[in-house]
Amino acid sequence: MSYRLVFTRLEIPTDDEEALRWIENEFQAHAEDTRAPHSIFQRLHDALVERFPCLTMLPEHEWEDAAWVDGPLIKGFSHDLALVAFHFTRVEDVMPFVVETALKVGCSVFDLQGMNVYRPADAGRI
Repeated sequence: MSYRLVFTRLEIPTDDEEALRWIENEFQAHAEDTRAPHSIFQRLHDALVERFPCLTMLPEHEWEDAAWVDGPLIKGFSHDLALVAFHFTRVEDVMPFVVETALKVGCSVFDLQGMNVYRPADAGRI
């Protein structure tokens, strides 16, 4: 079982319910976006895999203990949105770091399972 977070570099609605509807509508564009990941997402990716290595960086016998569900992690990153999935058993150690790191680089974070929205202004309060 996995836990997924979605990130955007775009301006989002200030109301959380409206923002959650907005991100659901953005998924179609994300799936069709063939542009390279925006530089903000490249910075986010690099910080995430520095702390929790991508599956492609690990020998196969270490995959079971890895944080990420699949790899390469960068494949979930497009120009305007990014998506990561980590093992549900790792939520307590992975999620706080991922959310805090995303906020620090200027991304908004959508936790669609917890129905929470975090904005860069929340950095340092998570």
